Amino acid sequence: MSGYVTSIPQTQVVAAVQFCPTPLDVRTNLAVALQLTFEAAGKGAKLIVLPELCTGGAIVSNVNEAREVCQEADGYQTAAFLPIARQFGCNIVFGYVEMTEGNFYNSAAVVGPTGLVANVQKHNLYGNDNLVFQPSEQQHPVVITPAGRLGVLICRDVCNKYRESYTFYQPGQKFYNRGDVDTVALLTNWGSAFGYPDSAWVELTEELRCNVIVSNRVGKERDMRYKGGSTVIDKNRRIYTFGSSFTEAAVVGGVVVL
Repeated sequence: MSGYVTSIPQTQVVAAVQFCPTPLDVRTNLAVALQLTFEAAGKGAKLIVLPELCTGGAIVSNVNEAREVCQEADGYQTAAFLPIARQFGCNIVFGYVEMTEGNFYNSAAVVGPTGLVANVQKHNLYGNDNLVFQPSEQQHPVVITPAGRLGVLICRDVCNKYRESYTFYQPGQKFYNRGDVDTVALLTNWGSAFGYPDSAWVELTEELRCNVIVSNRVGKERDMRYKGGSTVIDKNRRIYTFGSSFTEAAVVGGVVVL
């Protein structure tokens, strides 16, 4: 009998959720997000990623609007996802407006079976983000999940580098280096004028040699249109959707290698 042992790669089912949030209507947005998250979890996904700012809408124009839709990291919006995480033993990542110490942040919460596992704030703000949100001064976490070591990036942070105004900035410093994570959750509000899959998503996969789960919203909000095209790109560059044909609410599943 041969003394060689063949290792079998470990795989995991993951999902991206996309839908069209209603501006400033947290109740309606949570209802849709929970329905689609439950569907993804029921189909076996152990890591489920929802879009950037999905509970309040993509465009928050002023602090009064931010106050309408905000929560603290462990607030009521986070608590709403906890029963699904517990029932299915999965982790859920969703985008929301965070208020902490009197400041607003474009943030993402990671909810696991025990509650809030991690919270991530956007560093590289874009467009109207700068009217309301503070750029983050936090470091990006690595979260242990059933889908391996998880990193979280929000939209323009796909560049994978700290801005030069970051208090602890060092030239060449990245959010994640190759080998740090197995999977990245990328929450986005990506505009309609992009190719599919966007080159930035694929380049992140190649740079980190990791899986990338991209959740992008769809529809129109004020003067902006969003294309959808949420996808799972595994570390071998396999792409699990039919791209921009996903222009409605959808659950996009994929199998990733850890």
